[in-house]
Amino acid sequence: MSKHLRPPSLTLAISLLGTGSLFWTIVPEAGTFWSASAKTQERYAAQPMGWNSPARQCVVCHSLEKDGLPRVGPNLWNIVGAPKAQANGYGYSQALAKAGGIWTKQELDQYLAKPDRFLPGTSKTITGLPNAEERTAIIEFLATLKD
Repeated sequence: MSKHLRPPSLTLAISLLGTGSLFWTIVPEAGTFWSASAKTQERYAAQPMGWNSPARQCVVCHSLEKDGLPRVGPNLWNIVGAPKAQANGYGYSQALAKAGGIWTKQELDQYLAKPDRFLPGTSKTITGLPNAEERTAIIEFLATLKD
C-alpha cells in the first residue's frame, strides 16, 4: 500500500489559489479593490492611464501608456495600424504570433466582438464585447494613442 503525498508547498499553492478569490474582488468601474474579510475599500495609488476613457475595461489587463510595461496583456499604445504580436518580451499565443498583418480598426472590431471566432486558438480571455458602439468607442480611443 503506497501513499501519494503532495509536497507541502503544492498543497499550500492549491489552497491559496482556491481561496484567494474569496478575499479580494476587483471593482474596475469604481477603481477599487474590495476586501471581503475587512469589509473595506482600498483605492488605487494612482488611476492607470485610460481609466476615464472608453477603454477603461482594457486597463485592468493592458497598459495604455507609451512605453508602458505589459500587464496580463500587451501594451496597447499605438496598436491601431501596428503589426500583430509585435511587443517584445510578451508571450503571444501561437495563433496570434502566426496571424501576420496589422491591426486595422475593422480587425480590432472583429477581435473584440468574438476573439475566438476571429482568431481560433487565441489566449484572450474575454468572451467578446457584443455592443458595436462600445467597441467603436474603444477602438477610436485606442487610435488616439500614438506619437
